[in-house]
Amino acid sequence: DRTAGKICRGDYSRCVEHQSVYFEGIEFMLKKIYNKVTHEWDTSVEEALKSFIRLPALSPDFDKKWEENGVLLKALEDAQAWAEKQGIKGLRCEIIKDDGFTPCLFVEVDATSDKKFERSVFFYGHLDKQPPNEGWDPDKSAWEPVIQNGRLYGRGAVDDGYAFYTSLAAVKALQTLGIPHPRCVGLFETCEESSSRHYESYLKEAEQKLGDIGLVIALDSCCGDYDRLWVTSSLRGMLGGTIEVRTLNVGVHSGEASGIVPESFMIVRRLLDRIEDSRTGEIIPRVFQTKISEEIHKQNVGVAESLGDRIFAAYPWHGKTEPLTKDACEALLNRSWRPELTVTGVDGMPSVENAGNVMRPYTTVKIGMRLPPDVDAEKASTALEEIITAEPPFNADVKYVPTVASNGWSAKAAAPWITKAFEKASETYWGNKPAYMGLGASIPLVKLFSEKWPHAQFMVSGALGPNSNAHGPNESLHIEYCKKQTASVAYLISQYEEH
Repeated sequence: DRTAGKICRGDYSRCVEHQSVYFEGIEFMLKKIYNKVTHEWDTSVEEALKSFIRLPALSPDFDKKWEENGVLLKALEDAQAWAEKQGIKGLRCEIIKDDGFTPCLFVEVDATSDKKFERSVFFYGHLDKQPPNEGWDPDKSAWEPVIQNGRLYGRGAVDDGYAFYTSLAAVKALQTLGIPHPRCVGLFETCEESSSRHYESYLKEAEQKLGDIGLVIALDSCCGDYDRLWVTSSLRGMLGGTIEVRTLNVGVHSGEASGIVPESFMIVRRLLDRIEDSRTGEIIPRVFQTKISEEIHKQNVGVAESLGDRIFAAYPWHGKTEPLTKDACEALLNRSWRPELTVTGVDGMPSVENAGNVMRPYTTVKIGMRLPPDVDAEKASTALEEIITAEPPFNADVKYVPTVASNGWSAKAAAPWITKAFEKASETYWGNKPAYMGLGASIPLVKLFSEKWPHAQFMVSGALGPNSNAHGPNESLHIEYCKKQTASVAYLISQYEEH
């Protein structure tokens, strides 16, 4: 009702006479939401995120004394304290902590809508971090927040401390504007960077509190650029483990042993050659591969046309290094629907400075393999162990110890209401249609959520875009994109439907 200055919230989809008024009302509402979200960011969210960055809340895999030093718990206590100061009506927060398990924060906000929804909106995010790592610019650091050129720098800024604060800021924006919303719940963890090994137990523990879920919002994902709303359509699975090759009991003089004793790193190379073609990077065994459908190929063609060379420019290439492929679409398919191998760590090797003429007794490498979204991770892990340990070269002692096996996820067909909400938010805030893209990273819990709540719609999204560099030096959050994304979340919640 423009004359009364009110926002139309009725269902005018069958009312041709009032459709133009309705859509003007929607755009007005979207702009009001953005303005309110911006206010929340400027007056509250930014400072909360800066405080979070200052916390060295390392994930358990990187801090064996996490329980003793209490930093992960402190991250949740700070988040809870901030939430309880926001004046969100019907808010309840509770820290859940089981012995030996990293803590979680349960959040519940009562519905303000008169509609009797059977299901709730669910928020997911995490407040644990990767280690600081080396290579930060002199004027930046992992634990001291810095804002430069519209970005907030610091460890955990984009991966993904903002998810908790912006999710609740979206709910607050709706309440402040008097826009009804359904019941919202969330379970925020502190073990995501260590494979979320405690989360499923907490999810079962909180099952009755959570209730059934109709919309999952997970903001731990990526965006291809900052010019539109990006929605993740698939996530790869993940295998991880260590390969140890031992040929000697102690190191010996290389001049005496070479030519007689097989070198352990040589054997590691041969074992990796069973998995990967080192000339192309292609994974050889069929057990790790899948068939790429025409629909998926078409989707990636569209993304490639939108991003072009920016797909390659997003990485900090050294010198004249070239990509595995210069075809943008093939690069996207490699990253999202094909298996790829990475060696992420090595033990048994001294530094170059300290290396003498010694044949080392062993080499251990840590590997990670990204799997296509529909490949069973447990079966793939078993196959990987069999391939590596079968018929060891020179009968060397070869061991494979799996550390992670998590399934990928592919989104089901979206309901019309959520597709329309994505389109309206993206076109209003960015002036472009939304983009849908499969990602090479893993969020193992999304698969779990889709199995636990089969009726749920999903918004898997994130602000991790070009030059955000999560896990590496100069991690940063693009502030303007984050504001628009938060406003999009608020609008999506306001449009929630059940069928």
